[in-house]
Amino acid sequence: MIRKLTLENYRSFESYMLEDLARVNLLVGPNNCGKTSILEAAHFLAVQGDPRALVHSTYRRGEVLPSRSHDGAEDPRTREPYDLSHQFYGHRFEVGTSFQISSDDELGNVGVTIRQAEDGQAEDLFNIETGRTQSLVLRIKSLSQGNVDLAVNDDGSFTWNPRALRRAAANTPTATRPVQFLEVDSLEPRLMASMWDNVLVDGRETEVVHAMRILGSNLSSIHFLSGERVHRFRGSPGIVLGFSDQKRRVPLGSHGDGMRRLLALSLSLTQLRNGLLLADEIDTGLHWKVMEDMWRLVVETARDASIQVFATTHSYDCVRGLDSLLGANPELGDHVCIQKIERSLDQAVAFDADRIRAAVKHGIELR
Repeated sequence: MIRKLTLENYRSFESYMLEDLARVNLLVGPNNCGKTSILEAAHFLAVQGDPRALVHSTYRRGEVLPSRSHDGAEDPRTREPYDLSHQFYGHRFEVGTSFQISSDDELGNVGVTIRQAEDGQAEDLFNIETGRTQSLVLRIKSLSQGNVDLAVNDDGSFTWNPRALRRAAANTPTATRPVQFLEVDSLEPRLMASMWDNVLVDGRETEVVHAMRILGSNLSSIHFLSGERVHRFRGSPGIVLGFSDQKRRVPLGSHGDGMRRLLALSLSLTQLRNGLLLADEIDTGLHWKVMEDMWRLVVETARDASIQVFATTHSYDCVRGLDSLLGANPELGDHVCIQKIERSLDQAVAFDADRIRAAVKHGIELR
């Protein structure tokens, strides 16, 4: 389990550290303080430098450059290239610039350095016909692997090439633990359907239904549809819920974002024994009245299945819900920590269960 996480020259952090991490860690702080960046850093470390994690974090943030044709003019028909320069502190993208993420457990560290490509190296790595010069590579190195090189353009842009990404990822060792990044928009229905298949094979569907009863005590079943009918359910395609007081099953999307978010959270927790869950804005779509129950699900499951959780929130109700859980169940206190992210400091401020309770009691700002 990660007890200490260090970031060097990664995104908005020149140097930053989180210590005294617990089984469940809630990151709080004002907008633009770097909470999501810390989740992304932990993700990249956990997957041991898989280059797809870098590309996906860039995609999530919409960090793209205008597409250009061979003559340099903008070309709307060309896929917009991702701008990987924002992964580096100060948005610097030049030879020799690097970042590193490290922990005190078996994950060790992962580093990325911008290097000059050797003759023909970029062309061998990627064959991207953009008319732009590919003179640089990102060299990714982790504790458990040799070097993995990702070819990029000299302005930091990278045009998606699934085959080349898979080839680069094939040289990256398999993550030492299962990892799930739960974004603000939850999970794609296709991914949730795949996770549900695993739940069925393991015979654990009743666990997910029980967890979902936080938002509906009369929920009796969950079903994922197959075939063409899934396209009729736009918000949450192919997912229907059964209720004990209703004969007809209802699309998940009819019950709002909270139900969808809770399903994504519940499915993720069932897949991650001995793994790592990264949940951005964990309380998205959930009413303040269910916060304590949501935290009970997360903390007890994390404890019982040896899952480490990193989550973010902007909501003080989310903090209060965690405080309420700890007040009613003090035995859970050893598994929980709040990390307040302060950009003006070089280290997060850690709050254990006692300090969380004292802060909430005295109205100290924790978000």
